[in-house]
Amino acid sequence: MPTNSQSSRNATPLDRRRFLMATGGLALGGALLRPFPAASQAKSLGGQPFSPPDALTPMPSSWVERGITRPQGVDLMLALDQQIFPALVPFAMKWGKEKGLKLAAQEGTCGLASAALGEKSADITGMCCPPGVVDRLPGVRYYTIGISPVAIIVHPSNPLNDITWEQARALFSGATQSWSDLPMSGIATKSEVQAITRLHCKPRPGHWKLLIGNPDDFARQSLDVTAVKDMIIEVSQTKDAIGWETLYHIADNAKRGQVKILKLNGIHPSDLQAAAEGRYPFYRVMGISSWEAGPAVNSKAQDLTATLVASAPKIDPYFGILSAQELRKKGWKFKNDELVGEIG
Repeated sequence: MPTNSQSSRNATPLDRRRFLMATGGLALGGALLRPFPAASQAKSLGGQPFSPPDALTPMPSSWVERGITRPQGVDLMLALDQQIFPALVPFAMKWGKEKGLKLAAQEGTCGLASAALGEKSADITGMCCPPGVVDRLPGVRYYTIGISPVAIIVHPSNPLNDITWEQARALFSGATQSWSDLPMSGIATKSEVQAITRLHCKPRPGHWKLLIGNPDDFARQSLDVTAVKDMIIEVSQTKDAIGWETLYHIADNAKRGQVKILKLNGIHPSDLQAAAEGRYPFYRVMGISSWEAGPAVNSKAQDLTATLVASAPKIDPYFGILSAQELRKKGWKFKNDELVGEIG
């Protein structure tokens, strides 16, 4: 796992759209101040980690009866989030080469994946969030690849090394407005906390909502950014900032700025054993979907989906994904192949 001092590998930069061609496969990658009032209390701010797995968003019959629209000459189309894309594409391309099939894989955000579902333009999609009710469409089945711990990050000059989950909520909600209000911070003079947020994927549970479930409960003075790179830039350049991101994205964007990773409840986000045991509370869910009913069903896509799920334990540790197989062993709750509940 990357640390504060490590520089990025030669992983794919997230601000670049890629067009890669290989035998048997084709891959193409395709700050506002917020006036929210501060929460008066930091406790009980967390949101739900998952949506009801049996929920269903109805669609018109004309949509249900449509198949998948792919680029000409492509056998299977994938639309994947920017962290799961580089983690899974090597397995997908290897499978495509072995099967003699041409795959196209588009990289983007969870919004791209969600749009591909709604437009029926992909056989397989991937997101860094658990599906929301809006994503539970007729004929779609979800599969969890794993979870990725999210780090609380601050400016490198911040003397703080460790905070509790409730202290993190207080800092992001505005209940704690100055770093000097945390005695263990070692900051004696008043310095206003500048929360940096990235409130992506609002229709979905989990991710940042584990910290604070309602966007209106973040601090009034918080700065919301839209891209991963902007989170790293803002925190690295703002002395009193606090933000969050996965270790993979921190390392992948190291050239944009250096940040300091805090322990949470005494646990470093690189401690995947603690995350597997449910002792690290902040994480994203990495998952994929494919079609199990209707004209969109494709047996080759179902075969590839099974291959990707089975490959989860083999994903390069650099991507910081704790596999679904490991989560099952520790007692996390699944329905079929989808993670639907935390341990315990």
